[in-house]
Amino acid sequence: MTSVETTDRSIQVSRTIDAPPERTFALIADPDRHPDLDASGMVRASRTHLAIEELGDVFTMDMHNELFGDYTMENHVVVYEPDTALGWAPGGVGDPPAGHTWIYRLEPVGDGTRVTLTYDWSGITDPEMLQYFPVIDADGLAASLDLLAEALA
Repeated sequence: MTSVETTDRSIQVSRTIDAPPERTFALIADPDRHPDLDASGMVRASRTHLAIEELGDVFTMDMHNELFGDYTMENHVVVYEPDTALGWAPGGVGDPPAGHTWIYRLEPVGDGTRVTLTYDWSGITDPEMLQYFPVIDADGLAASLDLLAEALA
């Protein structure tokens, strides 16, 4: 069962996955697998090909959307708690993070993991940029958690 909480600048979706937190975390920490977990279709490929290992890591992803076409993002790791939480703040190549974050929180539940994915764009202050947010809705986040569950099955 998926639960959803929203505010005017964030969406949080949770569901239980039939895999332990350490397996779940390892998959999320592998940018090469991110296209498999992205229900939006925007994430195309990792350029970094290295697992996320610590706070401050930066991993680079090839992206695509209808509005901007093909582009590349640098994702700055802003939350790193092994087997518990992992999050990043995207920004353009060579630019600081733009003001939005993606954070996965993991909680052991029996033999599985309660995964909460939060997409927060409260740091976006540029009114022109803000018109493009959110880039994904609650259904898209829920679908991404479904893809995570499938990848771990």
